[in-house]
Amino acid sequence: MASILKVNTLTGVTAAGTIAVTAEGGTVTTNLQQGLGKSWMNIDGTGTPAIRDSFNVASIADRGTGLYTQSLTSAMSSDDFAGTGSAQSVAADVDGRNRMVVSEPDDTTTVFVNSFDTGGSAADCGYTTSMIMGDLA
Repeated sequence: MASILKVNTLTGVTAAGTIAVTAEGGTVTTNLQQGLGKSWMNIDGTGTPAIRDSFNVASIADRGTGLYTQSLTSAMSSDDFAGTGSAQSVAADVDGRNRMVVSEPDDTTTVFVNSFDTGGSAADCGYTTSMIMGDLA
């Protein structure tokens, strides 16, 4: 019989921010907070960049062709967090390959999101994403 648990807040017993989740095999656990994405965005990077949808993103700024600054709403605990992303020329482009995205921390509240073509040149992309993992402050 299935159960439903409805709560507004989860708090760890030994430490408020520590909740362990048992893995599928049952022999190891993962820290719930460490496994959650802390920020993500989906933008149209052509012309004036526009956010389609996002989480924990205050704004996006244009630094030049293929170069954007993602400003976080809530700060990370340090500038040693990890970022990744993806891009293609236009959204829903079935042949949208040959793009690379680098999401690099600048400080605890800003991320440089840079998109490049296969030749290594910065390139605006109609469909650009960025995801941030790490610890919130």
